[in-house]
Amino acid sequence: MVNWVKMLYDKGGARNFIVQNMIPLQHVILYSANSYYTWFWLKERNSTAWSVQMTEMVEAGNALTKLMLKDLASTLPGAHIAYFDSHSLFQDIYDHPGLYLNGTVPYNVTGCIRPCVFKQNDPKSGFCSIVNGPARDSYLWYDELHPSEQANRIVAREIAQVFQGKQSQWTTWLS
Repeated sequence: MVNWVKMLYDKGGARNFIVQNMIPLQHVILYSANSYYTWFWLKERNSTAWSVQMTEMVEAGNALTKLMLKDLASTLPGAHIAYFDSHSLFQDIYDHPGLYLNGTVPYNVTGCIRPCVFKQNDPKSGFCSIVNGPARDSYLWYDELHPSEQANRIVAREIAQVFQGKQSQWTTWLS
């Protein structure tokens, strides 16, 4: 990601950047300690170990990216680099869903709109269901790996504020 910023600056003339960090993937169903077999992964695994490893990898990756972007920013005259903290935003949605989710059923940060449950190592055993209508806005996750439409609207709203020159508590300007 950092290399792309440099390349776009050098070769494309870009001067304004908003870089998002990784969300807390340990809360995504696929990587949670309470995961189940989905079409994303059907093989046996230690869900707790996956969750811990994902937590460590995301936190390390986010810390390294921020440090590398700070270092890069000082070498790009005229560049404006914003660091959008998606990790903290999603953690806040997870911890305080009533501030963000607004569907017609109770808030749900551990389930998803389109769950697909499988038996281990059996790709033909899957059963999928889907939540329709305004109830979808009660969910943080669309499926076992991806954010919901409501989560995407929240991110878009926060990033749009930055584009409009307004403050977002999730954005830090590095240059």
